Parts: sequence; C-alpha cells; structure tokens
Amino acid sequence: MSDTQESSVDVRSYMSKTAKFSIDEVFWGYQVRSNMSPDIGVIVGQVLSYFLGACFLTAAAGILLMPVLMFDGEIGVIRVGAAVLFAAVATYLLWYASRGTKPELHVDTSVGEIREVICNRTGKPTTVAVYGFDSIAGVNIEENPSRDGAVLVLQYRTTDQVIRVAEGTEAQLISLRDRLAQDLLVSPRSAA
Repeated sequence: MSDTQESSVDVRSYMSKTAKFSIDEVFWGYQVRSNMSPDIGVIVGQVLSYFLGACFLTAAAGILLMPVLMFDGEIGVIRVGAAVLFAAVATYLLWYASRGTKPELHVDTSVGEIREVICNRTGKPTTVAVYGFDSIAGVNIEENPSRDGAVLVLQYRTTDQVIRVAEGTEAQLISLRDRLAQDLLVSPRSAA
C-alpha cells in the first residue's frame, strides 16, 4: 500500500472514531444514528414520567381496591371511572418513560421515505415522524451554535422547519450530505 493510501485510511478511521454519528447499511436503505449522549432534559423528563406513571397506577389500583363500603350506587361508577382515567394516564406516562433516548434517522430508499425514530434501551424503535422524499427541499450543513462543529439538516418543503440528521465537524458531514442529496433530491421521479 502506498503512503497516500495509508494516510487516507488513517484519516477515515480517525474521523469515524471521532464522529458523533454512525451510518448502518440495511437492505431497505440506511440508518443514521447519533453517538452522542441524550440531553439531560430528556432523561429528567423520562424519570419524572416513570415516577408519576407509577404513582397514577398505584392510585388506580388503590381506588379499585378500596373497601366495599364505598361501592354503593353512583359512587361505585365514579370510582371505576376515576380508576380507568388514572390507569390511562399511567399507561401514557409509562409508555413515554420507556420510549428511549437514542435518535435515529432511517432513509428508506425502497419506498422513498425518511423516518425519525427513537430507540429504547432494548433497541425497539418508536417512529416519531415520516417524510416522503418529495417533501425535502434541501440538504444543508449549518453551524451548531450550542456546540463546536456543525449540524446536517434537511429542509422540509419551503418552510423554516428542519430535520436534524447528524452533528459533527463539517469534514465529517460532507460525505453524508452528498449521499443524502443524491438519494433525496436527484431521483428517477424528478427526472421523469
């Protein structure tokens, strides 16, 4: 191997080790995964949701298991209604707490859509949003004011709404930007 090939391999391996994202190839397209730790606000929100969900579930069980003395006429119907309401709130809070903190972007080239997904600790995905390739107006690299580096975003239609793809240095994001631009903006449907 020549010196230039070895240095380019070294640069690529260094950039892949220091990247704040990874790309995994799958049979239907590819997944862009964030390697960064989740924001503290998300973690606190999920812990709080877990605690409140457990409290509402306990309250629902407590309402149903109260002594039979209070189960007369309409009071019983109110108890059952309150227990069902508390159980529904508990279910939603516990679902949110178990939803996960690992954001991913799935680029499905087989059906022409992009999915924003959050994976939980066991790897089970929850789809947050789905966009068709035709709804993407641009693929841009912008400066990241909160952290050093840049962020790769997709512009949704001609609005100010953007979809965050990955964070990293501009050099790390250029190849992903080019690939996304080729897949999303240059396709057989736009040539027809």
